[in-house]
Amino acid sequence: MTSSLRRAGLRAASALVAALLQALPLTALLTATAEAQDYVTGAVSGSVADETGAPITNATITLTSDAQGHSRVVAVTSAGRFGATGLAPGAYQVAIRAPGREDLATTIAVTVTQEARLDAVLQPAGAAVVVKSRRVRMDFTRATTGLVVNLDTLAGQIPLARNLNAVTLLAPTVVPGHPDFGGGDNAVASFGGGSVAENAYYIDGLNITNPDTYVGGARVPFDFYQSIEVMTGGYPAEFGRATGGVVNATTKSGSNDFTFALHGNFKPDSLRAQERDTYNYDGRFSTATNNSLIVEMGGALIRDRLFAYGLYQANQIEWETANVESRFYSHTTNNDPFYGLKLDGYITPSQRVSLTAFDTTNRSISRQYGFDGSERGDYVATEVTETGGRNWVLNYSGRVSDWLTVSAAIGEMRDRANVVPEDPSAYYVRVVDMTNTSTTLSKSQPSSNAQVTDMTRKFWRADGDVRFDAFGRHHVRFGIDHEDNSETKTNNMVGVVPVQYIFRTYDATGTVINNDSLLQIVYQQLGGQVASENQAIYIQDSWDVTPDLNVQVGVRDDTFRQYNLSGERYINLTGNVAPRLGFSWDPTGEGAWKIHGSYGANFIPPAMNLGVRGKDLYFSQYFEAPAGGWVIDPQTGLPNAVGPTYPVFGQPCPASQLSQAPGFNSSHVAGDDTCFVIGNGSQEGATSKAAIGLKATRVDEFTVGADYRLNDLWSVGLSAVYRNTVDVSEDSEFGPAIIDYLTENGLDASQYTSGEISNSYYVWNVGDHDVTISLKQPLPGESEQRTITLTAEQLGHFADAKREYTAVTFDFKRAFDGKWGVQGSYTLSRLYGNYSGTVTEFGNSVQLDAGATFRWDTPNTEDHAVGLLPGNPTHSLKVWGSYAFTPRLLGGFNIMVLSPTRFSCLGNDPDGVSPYTVFHYCGGRPAPMGKGLKSDWVRNVDASLRYTVPQTVLPKGKLVLRADVFNLFDTRSVVTRYVTYDGATAGAVDANYGRPSNYSQPRSVRIGFDLSY
Repeated sequence: MTSSLRRAGLRAASALVAALLQALPLTALLTATAEAQDYVTGAVSGSVADETGAPITNATITLTSDAQGHSRVVAVTSAGRFGATGLAPGAYQVAIRAPGREDLATTIAVTVTQEARLDAVLQPAGAAVVVKSRRVRMDFTRATTGLVVNLDTLAGQIPLARNLNAVTLLAPTVVPGHPDFGGGDNAVASFGGGSVAENAYYIDGLNITNPDTYVGGARVPFDFYQSIEVMTGGYPAEFGRATGGVVNATTKSGSNDFTFALHGNFKPDSLRAQERDTYNYDGRFSTATNNSLIVEMGGALIRDRLFAYGLYQANQIEWETANVESRFYSHTTNNDPFYGLKLDGYITPSQRVSLTAFDTTNRSISRQYGFDGSERGDYVATEVTETGGRNWVLNYSGRVSDWLTVSAAIGEMRDRANVVPEDPSAYYVRVVDMTNTSTTLSKSQPSSNAQVTDMTRKFWRADGDVRFDAFGRHHVRFGIDHEDNSETKTNNMVGVVPVQYIFRTYDATGTVINNDSLLQIVYQQLGGQVASENQAIYIQDSWDVTPDLNVQVGVRDDTFRQYNLSGERYINLTGNVAPRLGFSWDPTGEGAWKIHGSYGANFIPPAMNLGVRGKDLYFSQYFEAPAGGWVIDPQTGLPNAVGPTYPVFGQPCPASQLSQAPGFNSSHVAGDDTCFVIGNGSQEGATSKAAIGLKATRVDEFTVGADYRLNDLWSVGLSAVYRNTVDVSEDSEFGPAIIDYLTENGLDASQYTSGEISNSYYVWNVGDHDVTISLKQPLPGESEQRTITLTAEQLGHFADAKREYTAVTFDFKRAFDGKWGVQGSYTLSRLYGNYSGTVTEFGNSVQLDAGATFRWDTPNTEDHAVGLLPGNPTHSLKVWGSYAFTPRLLGGFNIMVLSPTRFSCLGNDPDGVSPYTVFHYCGGRPAPMGKGLKSDWVRNVDASLRYTVPQTVLPKGKLVLRADVFNLFDTRSVVTRYVTYDGATAGAVDANYGRPSNYSQPRSVRIGFDLSY
């Protein structure tokens, strides 16, 4: 989006400065230049001159924080310039004094990651005051597009869901992600055509992005944030590891004044409209209640030196769902609290240390009941989902000299995503009929998997800022940051032996098991402990070539390393050099215009889940009924006995414990050529995971735009962005190509033809080209692994990866003047190609295997896959604002309109090899990407009222009563649909094809209050 939206957090300060200018003996011109400060602080710079424009070199500048009282004295250079970096965000009193000149006294606002510019003209002592007063934008000249908001201000004016995702969605080119990637407070967004797994999230400089999949970040309550910066493009060199967007948030701090606040938010199910039915959920039984009570306190432990702020949030969250496929009814509660603490200390006025710590640990307890389609049945079992962890970050910034400032940070992020059934030893059994309807038979086991994901990120960074004059004004920022990530991740089928039982009927008798049924088993034992390491160095120069032209020149070099389950390094991606170039130009020099543009390359590291998939024991196999037919335990659904194998598949079955599973015996052992094998349980070598010469996924971005201030209140902007995905790192199955290579070269291919090596997945830069790899094992009779080059023809001509995002945005803002204000944007965009991102939609659900999706498993998965990609509306309109009916009653609104997105029709593998219906063939006919079903238009209107209780009622405090209505008109838009066309048997159409799988959220009401002292 254009930079005019980013002025939202600075408009109020500009108005105050303009008013003060009318009463001060000076002529001051305020502009702003946003330069790369560190993640948690801002800066002030400027110049001091006399009435002729000559620099005043003997002036002194004193900056005093309104909130924390500390002062910093800054000297002026021989060119009359000054600068102060590492400033905590907030309002500062500025005093400029020089012998023989009238003093200047004004106020300036400092915003995180930005630099506010103050150019002052001091008049001779006793001279008549010359005043040039006007409302001046606190604008930035850097080419970053995005949005900066103060959450207290924003939430006090418009209806907004109390989560980070709701703020990001205000920015142009940001659209909601697929609901199955996360909903409610866990919802995630897509930035500029990227997938939901291509963004980076920071809190006070701590990277809280999920290192397992890169989908979302730590779940932190709304009230803990002070400001949120949404970077949609053109971000500077110190920000990286993202090919979508960057969200940089800061937390609140204590001040010299003791503060206490109490916030209540109540979103009862009784004030929520009923949900609609989807193909797998009965909307009548869906309920949702979300209540919270927040206590926050802050103040000075040592006045002007040491400050503390703390927040505690108590939660009452519960919801119910009824799944018509699994026939289970769930009642889930999550009442775990959140707490956070912030300490700010000043060793000297120019030496600042801050410590932020917060705990997001929580448990969702889901009680499962039977469900017959009409009412809740008896209690079955309990499943616990564990998320979150303890996080901390320590920041330091300090001035070494007038031209050098340094900063550093160290911290740790912890998160988890564990799904623990009540009885992991019980087996999951289900039956699937001709209509592809699934019914659970295991009455005491509603869960199919037990999952453990424990993640840790430890990081440190060091940065420096240098300022000097040489053919203009320069601010050079440079630094290094380093991350060590570790993860323990397992995903096994439940049961003493990790196997799932699936009975498949041959007729349409529903859930009846008869002697014609086959038993499919899925054996899954995945994971272990893996690690990764990311490091970057960067440098960037913000160069004021002239007072009206700023040029940004920067470069970033990223290194990404991954370590497998055996601790071996299998990926070492170096030389990821990313230029960051930009400019900002005011053609008139009056501050009304800004023309800007940027070019940047962005890389994203491989997610750690990639290494977890290196020792899979994962296969599927079919069995016939035993003599006399199936005998099924009515409680567990397990068969008393299992008959001989049925040759649906033709790969050799790997060694496993299947013979020890219920119903099986010693006759069911490895060796039959009747399995479909994903992994045989052997650790692949470190040199045979990735192709030689692998490059990280890269996206190049170009932006250009113009902003114009119409008057003191109105501003408009027009911008364009083009993003092109250059390199894609994904995995593919090279087994058939390896066999062709070995056969053509007279080498022994028996390891592959026999199934001894069950799969040959390699991570490579997908495309229609040759690739060089190391074989998984030495060939028979050889002692070392061979390095071979597979031709594009041997590979079967994989498709070149393609993703292009083009968007044009018109944005506007009318600053709130005490009566009304409005802001918004319209974006026209196109997302075209065959690559939807590092994560993707997998048929009727989503696939979180970042960088290892099914999209390039075999060449035919990409047949007919080029077209309009899902998840991107062509038209996007966002408008929000507020109107003061009276000085105490404020109304607000938030409108989002999105045009439909298109999906594909997906069906069976035309070659009959893969059992998954994820190919662009439906009924045997090609089904091009984007030519199938589509969603509805989304038309969402939220409304709010805020009433400030008179001081006579509460003399020592301030009480605001709130009411927010989300989806005011209760529009029910289909967001996603069931896209599988082919049914369970040849020629059959899946009964659910085209049915809605997700709707937009129904109307709901949240009431609340804010009490502060």
